[in-house]
Amino acid sequence: MASIFTRILNREIPAYIIYEDAHTFVIPDKFPSMRGQLLVISRREVSYLPNLTNEEYHAFWETTRRVMRAMDAAFATERTCVIVEGFEVPHVHARLYPCPDKQLILSPRYEASEAELAEVAETVRQALAHHT
Repeated sequence: MASIFTRILNREIPAYIIYEDAHTFVIPDKFPSMRGQLLVISRREVSYLPNLTNEEYHAFWETTRRVMRAMDAAFATERTCVIVEGFEVPHVHARLYPCPDKQLILSPRYEASEAELAEVAETVRQALAHHT
C-alpha cells in the first residue's frame, strides 16, 4: 500500500506542494509543532535514508538546503533546524523547523488549518523564487 506521501505526490490526497523536482517534493506539515514547519520528501518511497540511490540522496540534501535558505528568508529565522524522519511514515522525509531564535522549542503537534497551510506554502514559494 502506498504511503500517504506517495498518495499526495500522485495527487490522490490534496496538499500544498511548494516545490518538486525529479527526486523530491516539499509540502507544509499538516501536523506541525510550529508554524511554518515543512517536509522535504523523497519522491521514491524508501523507508531509510541510506537506501536512497546516490543521486536521490544528493538531490534530497540539495532540496533541503535550498528550502532551508528560503525558509530563513521567508520567516526571518535565526536558523532552520532539520530532523530526518522515517518511522511514523516509513517514507524518507525531513522535517524543517523555522527557528526564530537560537532554540528549537517544539510545541505539541496540532492540525494546521487550510488557511495556515496555504499561507505558509505561498510565503515559502515566494522566497524560493527570490532567494535560491
